[in-house]
Amino acid sequence: MKLITKTTLLYLLIIALVISGSGYILYNTANNFIQEQVKHNFRYREHRILTFLSEPKPDLDLINSYNTLKVERLPQVKAPVISSFDRDVELYNDVTGQTELFRVRTFDKAIRGKVYRISIFIAMQDYVRLNNFIIKAAVYLFLALLVVLLLLNYLSSHFLWLPFRHTLEQIRHYSVNKNQPIVLPPTSTQEFEELNGLIAQMVTRIEYDYRNIKEFTDNISHEVQTPLAVMRAKLEMLLKSGNIPEKEYQALNAIYQSTTRLSKLSKTLALMSRINNQEFQNKEHINLKAFTQNILFNFKELAELKNVKIITDLDAEATLFIDPYLLDVLLSNLLKNALTHNYKNGEISIKVVPHKLTIANTGTPLTFDSHQIFDRFRKNADKPLSLGLGLAIVKKICDINGLIITHQYQQERHLFDLTF
Repeated sequence: MKLITKTTLLYLLIIALVISGSGYILYNTANNFIQEQVKHNFRYREHRILTFLSEPKPDLDLINSYNTLKVERLPQVKAPVISSFDRDVELYNDVTGQTELFRVRTFDKAIRGKVYRISIFIAMQDYVRLNNFIIKAAVYLFLALLVVLLLLNYLSSHFLWLPFRHTLEQIRHYSVNKNQPIVLPPTSTQEFEELNGLIAQMVTRIEYDYRNIKEFTDNISHEVQTPLAVMRAKLEMLLKSGNIPEKEYQALNAIYQSTTRLSKLSKTLALMSRINNQEFQNKEHINLKAFTQNILFNFKELAELKNVKIITDLDAEATLFIDPYLLDVLLSNLLKNALTHNYKNGEISIKVVPHKLTIANTGTPLTFDSHQIFDRFRKNADKPLSLGLGLAIVKKICDINGLIITHQYQQERHLFDLTF
């Protein structure tokens, strides 16, 4: 939810509470005022009717000619029965020609030895209209404030928050490895100006650290490879000389294997660092059939050495938007993994359809949980010389490019599904 939306909802809640509270107070105040007015009206009319009935010969027909009064004598009653009670009734109003609400006060009164039952009618329609007016006024006021608030929020979102949205857009398209400075728009709002200043400082620091780390990674990779290459060359010369006793030969061969593994490890870690830094951004739409066939050509001899049969089912329409070098690394690592962990006389099947690539190979079950197969340095116990980084690189490439890769073991086959 956007900040402007949250602010609007908060303001609406506050306004609703204020107007509801004010309306409630106003309604009660008006209602109390109305009740007092009605009581005063009853007292006034009661005083007048009692004064009229106190005359020696009151004319009841004249009194009853008024629609708001009704007086009847109770000849069989010697003392008042009803003290006083009020009730609301709906009666036909001769003046308006409509049925309206009236409040009726009925009481008995003994005057000059005679008992009268008196009913006084007061029209409540005006008071009801006043109450309805108060409620409608509160509702209309809330709606008016709602419209004003929405209008102000729209204007503030469109104009006041415009520099902030521009800043977000610049951050969204910023990449530290593109060597393009981030350009933040100038603004007269102090908070946005402070935000832009902090972002500029942060970006400068990130670029500085990134350059240092990248330079360190490149340097260490280069500096490690040079002495390793010298060591391997010297060791190869010694191993090929033929004048070394068997015990020393085995020791030198172990050193040679370790330096070879160390060289591969250095190159692999450097590659992972470059992938993490997203240095491969030359993306293009690649036809998977042609690309996969080229990769398979590089593994043809290795497959023949292990007598592994490769079966392909490649859809000519399937394409993938990715950097070609990363796709080469991804497919090469998957195929190398399928060959390395395969039986002699085993089988590899590769199927490519739009939005999915599947590589399956025969092989032994994993010695660890399947969900750990993409972890760094995770490898089967029967392959101690493996670096355990190939599938970790595959997973990293997939994560950076929005691809989904899964693994499962079924019917003595490892299945890798790549969804894109």
